Amino acid sequence: MIPLDLEVFYNGLLVIRDPAVVDALTRLHRGWWDAGDDPAAGRDPDEPPAHLVPVLACMRGGLSDQAAVARLGLSPRTYTRRVGELLDLLETTSRFQAGTIAARRGWI
Repeated sequence: MIPLDLEVFYNGLLVIRDPAVVDALTRLHRGWWDAGDDPAAGRDPDEPPAHLVPVLACMRGGLSDQAAVARLGLSPRTYTRRVGELLDLLETTSRFQAGTIAARRGWI
């Protein structure tokens, strides 16, 4: 099993049964492990995670949750969870304040 989203592991898993694919992924993982490389490294800590950028754009555009869900093709629960993750990242509980902080950081 591998996560569907390397940024947010609880967004689902993919079950792979093909032995050739499993072997290739195992070798890739062992290579990273042996080298001590972090496959998630390289993300700029001053930028929002890629999976939250569309959520931020919908919030900036003033879309209702229902409209944002339709535009992004997410379930309402996933969208709500990502908004919550964005608020946690920005250390606020207010969507308005999240917009202000995101603008100050140059995210929007």
